[in-house]
Amino acid sequence: MRTEQQPAATGAGDGGADGRRAVLVFLAIAGVLFVVSAIGSTGLPDPGNQVIPPFHGWRWLQGWAQWDSGWYFAIADGGYGYIPGHQSTIAFFPSYPLLMRAVALVVGNAYVAGIGVTVASGAAATRLFFGWLRERMGRTNAWAALGLMLLYPYAFFLYGAVYPTAFFVMTIVGAFALLEHGHPCLAGMVGALATAARPTGVVLIVALAVRAYERRQEHPGERPAWWDAGVLLSALGLAAFCIYQWRRFGDPFAFITVQSAWDQQSGLHTWLKLRFFEDLRTLPDRHVLASLSYLAHPVLTLGALALVPRVFRRFGYGYGVYALLMVLVPALSTKNFFGMGRYLLAAFPVFAVAGELLAERPRLAAAVYGISGLGLVVLTAAYSRGLYLS
Repeated sequence: MRTEQQPAATGAGDGGADGRRAVLVFLAIAGVLFVVSAIGSTGLPDPGNQVIPPFHGWRWLQGWAQWDSGWYFAIADGGYGYIPGHQSTIAFFPSYPLLMRAVALVVGNAYVAGIGVTVASGAAATRLFFGWLRERMGRTNAWAALGLMLLYPYAFFLYGAVYPTAFFVMTIVGAFALLEHGHPCLAGMVGALATAARPTGVVLIVALAVRAYERRQEHPGERPAWWDAGVLLSALGLAAFCIYQWRRFGDPFAFITVQSAWDQQSGLHTWLKLRFFEDLRTLPDRHVLASLSYLAHPVLTLGALALVPRVFRRFGYGYGVYALLMVLVPALSTKNFFGMGRYLLAAFPVFAVAGELLAERPRLAAAVYGISGLGLVVLTAAYSRGLYLS
């Protein structure tokens, strides 16, 4: 597939310095959000009815450990368990909590380890994403796209929340970057970490294979054709988790089976999002911010889907297939779109084309960055106080 003409990168020799600046911008925003989280977790009114897992560690960090953070802490602290028909830790993939456990051996606290892993992963993801952008879009557009992701209202999952989102984004962008630099086997190995981090990591297996085929057409004779099969190593993460479940619990797909305990099942009811329309009746009874966030998920999903055709035109089939599936798969599997604000962070080519469009419209860009950044601060504070937002 022929892609649109890509602008030449300007100041190519400054790529390393720009990459370091990108990480510094990430860390600066992280510093602000850590203050917001510390204030929000202790100073905001209690919204009520929230489920906050027991936190062990410095109190000013507790805002980053909400909701599913407790499940990842339980895995890091005590391993997996599975009770058929009941909510169990086996529903959550292993890469992130295992890394939490490893870091906890050094810092002595699994929650603090999780926060540290998230910050480090977010910084690495920022550097990798900016490098990917610079190679394809030039310096100005790269900064525009990176700014859009870093100020995205649900980007607080990249800055400290004890969730695998930042680690997932880092491994996915890293796998693509390695493939683009002619290392399909290493791309597959890093991709295996992604497929062992989130169920939607399976999308990466398909997308890497498509992109490897595309690169074969773009660079014929670069290496033997069989060399590109190295990207299929990315399936090993998912395979290893399935084998573990089979040997330990007798069900290789226990992570799917257990979803019924969360009232999450596949089928027409889920695909048509009937639960979303049922939930609309209860929105007036919820916290106003939780209601607005609830409505934002389908809006952001539709916006991302609208940008997917531009991803195909701009970056080709590999990234187009990846963006399409990374939006559609979680969207179809959720009963009410809830969580899509967080899941869309992995659809990095969508942020790339959206940022490129904003770079052409400076006034609109300024408004979007301002509103989005304000939303990021507000949602970080609300999340840190226990509101279930994504």
